[in-house]
Amino acid sequence: MKALLALGITAALAASSASAEVQITGFGQIVAGTVTSGNSFPGTGYDDTWDFKDESLFAVQIRGDLNEQWSATAQLVARGNDDFDPEFAWAYVGWNGGNGWSAKLGRQRIPFFRYSDFLEVGYAYPWLRPPEAVYFLQFSNFDGGSLSYNFGSGDWYSGLTVFGGEQGSTITLSGLPADLGLKSLVGVYGETVYADWLTLRAAYVSADVIIDAEALNPLFSSLNANGFRNVTAAIDFNEDPGTFFGLGAEINKGNWQFIGEYTEVTVDDSYYTEKSNFYVTGGYRLGAWTPTVTYGQREGDPKLGIVNLLPNVPPLAPLRGAVTGVIRSDALDDQFWSYGLRWDVATNVALKADFTQYIDDARANGDRDALAFGVTFTF
Repeated sequence: MKALLALGITAALAASSASAEVQITGFGQIVAGTVTSGNSFPGTGYDDTWDFKDESLFAVQIRGDLNEQWSATAQLVARGNDDFDPEFAWAYVGWNGGNGWSAKLGRQRIPFFRYSDFLEVGYAYPWLRPPEAVYFLQFSNFDGGSLSYNFGSGDWYSGLTVFGGEQGSTITLSGLPADLGLKSLVGVYGETVYADWLTLRAAYVSADVIIDAEALNPLFSSLNANGFRNVTAAIDFNEDPGTFFGLGAEINKGNWQFIGEYTEVTVDDSYYTEKSNFYVTGGYRLGAWTPTVTYGQREGDPKLGIVNLLPNVPPLAPLRGAVTGVIRSDALDDQFWSYGLRWDVATNVALKADFTQYIDDARANGDRDALAFGVTFTF
């Protein structure tokens, strides 16, 4: 039903814009992947069998000019890991005020990262997938408004955007679904390009974080029944202040390409670890071929101080152990080594291959490897 509704709305948008200039574009990818060592791989649904759906997707974007200043944009994405059930990734009205000013109102990408606007356009970046060391958040859109100002000076071209709204989605926590909400979401990001070869970027986002996690409810019930609501409050996400900070840079000079991003993510008054993450990529173009090497790292120390809110007495040992387990489950100390190869077979089609090694220093027997091949395209 959701798929039929989404497709019907898209058809209606196209049909109702007969008198306006309408642009229909699209993108997609077919990816096959498998885990070559271990039982699973971070950021994917791969196991030790070949999977052709998990990272595959198709998308259609429709943009219609309402008049000289206003436009409407809708983007439908059908992801293989959701049985190709289409959903709106973008659905906003845009305003172009001239003199560098523009605005959007509706559903749009949260501009966390260098490639946020192209997050699912595999053809737009060199890797088969954006590096998991940084691109690990399970949500990417928000509903609200943004205001941008773009300007240039000499060889520099820059832009600044402020935005705000809210976000609601379903994520996975400890293998079970959880409802995520971001209230009072506000942020700002700026990007500057020098002479078409150097790009610098910075972003800051804050929000009040709410997570209703099915996996945590039994623990909270036990804590509350034993009089430890303060421990529940220290673990739970109940409109707790969260922040995101990110820096990015990209160099495209001659045949060389270098990309790097660094991020910090925090959620106060919860068990969420303060995470610092980065990756660096180096690539060299050999005609239509581009081999790349990427190194990434994530770190997050568990907030074990929360455990001290529980008395260390034998009757409470099981409860104390459960709290410790939950807190340690969010610890991060891992590394990613990724070796990729891109072959541009046409102006809008690229074949890609990737082998990624995941080294987990926070857990025993956590190391895993994955191999994937794919074709990415735009139309």
